[in-house]
Amino acid sequence: MEKVSRSEKKRRFKLIEAAAKELSVLGDSELIKLPGSDRLKHEIEAVRKTKGGARKRQIKYVAKILQEEPVDGILSFLQQIRGSKLEENRFHRKAEKMRDAIIDDALKEYENCLQGSRQMDIDWHSEVIRQTMNTLPVLDEHEVRRSAHQYARNRNKTHYRELFRLLKAAAEKKRRIPPEQP
Repeated sequence: MEKVSRSEKKRRFKLIEAAAKELSVLGDSELIKLPGSDRLKHEIEAVRKTKGGARKRQIKYVAKILQEEPVDGILSFLQQIRGSKLEENRFHRKAEKMRDAIIDDALKEYENCLQGSRQMDIDWHSEVIRQTMNTLPVLDEHEVRRSAHQYARNRNKTHYRELFRLLKAAAEKKRRIPPEQP
C-alpha cells in the first residue's frame, strides 16, 4: 500500500471536485445515462437547485459521494459527453509520476557510481524501468534509458522533457490500441 501525502490527497479531491462541478451542469437526458448510483444522481439534482455558498457545499458533498463510487466510469462518461479534460489530466499525471520515478532511479544510480568512482552504464539495472516496460510494452526502452542517463549526468531539462514525451506517447498509443483477446 502506497503512502499518499496530504497534498496529493488534496489534488485528487480537487480533481474529483472538478468532476462533480461538471456533473452539476449535465442535462436531464445526460444525467439519466450517468453510470452512477441513484443517490449520486439525486445529489446532482440538488446542486442544480442551489446557488452561492450552498452550491459550493453541495458540490463538495457530491465529490465526497464520488469518492465512494468507481470514478473511472464516470470520468469516461464525462469524456464522451462533455469532452472533459479531467481524464486527460489524470493520464498526464500518471505519465509525470512514471517519469519522476525513472529519473529518481537514474539519479540514485548516478550517485552510487560517483561514490564508487565508476562511470554510469546506460544499461544499469533498474526495477523501475522494468516495471514501466511491463506497463507500457510499446515504449522504446533504449530511448528511455538514454534520456534518463543523460539527465542524471548533466541535469539538462531537455532530457527530462524528452522522457516525459516518450512516456506520454507510449501511454497514448496503449490507450488507443484495444487489448488483445486471448
